[in-house]
Amino acid sequence: MTAATAAPEHVRAFIAITLDPGQIAELKQVQQNLQTRLPGDAVRWVRPDQLHLTLKFLGHVPRATLAGLTAALNRASEGIASFRLALAGIGCFPDAKRPRVVWIGMNGDLDSLRRLQSQIERETQGLGDLRESRDFQPHLTIGRVKAGGIPGRNVGECVERAVAPQAAELAVRQIHLIQSELSPEGARYTTLATAALIDANALRPFTGSPEKIE
Repeated sequence: MTAATAAPEHVRAFIAITLDPGQIAELKQVQQNLQTRLPGDAVRWVRPDQLHLTLKFLGHVPRATLAGLTAALNRASEGIASFRLALAGIGCFPDAKRPRVVWIGMNGDLDSLRRLQSQIERETQGLGDLRESRDFQPHLTIGRVKAGGIPGRNVGECVERAVAPQAAELAVRQIHLIQSELSPEGARYTTLATAALIDANALRPFTGSPEKIE
């Protein structure tokens, strides 16, 4: 391999839960419904095939540490049985008056989700160059708002009036280490490693109300 074709020393990576086709189709419909009510350039929508629940964004990780990161992923999944989540609620970060991100909230076994995310945080300490100062708030980013001022507030008002998706439950059985390669055409995702949760043969359905995200 020549210097010109050598792989970069670092990869941009994150750890996430991926969605099944039912959730992806439902979220695509939500995006399309919002898009019909907004100017075409107000929001940059996330491609449906790239929608995921981020558990930890690592930033740039030395390629030489990927094996160690894969081992950390497996340690983080130890002791956690597969669990169920569902889509619930829709909103904007930081709020509807100053929207920057359009999100879909999560419902279901959030205790298991937070325990899993906490173990990922612990096992990946020192890996990657990003340090997250905010508490984990489970959500899916479906769009990033490009407009500011009055157009931006119009986006927030439109999102507030939107109907939250009612998709089928998502059985979480795996977590994934994913590489994100940026380009003018958009990001390209490649799964580098996968860790399985404990197989729970009888996943019980859940009840409860959507969790408020602030």
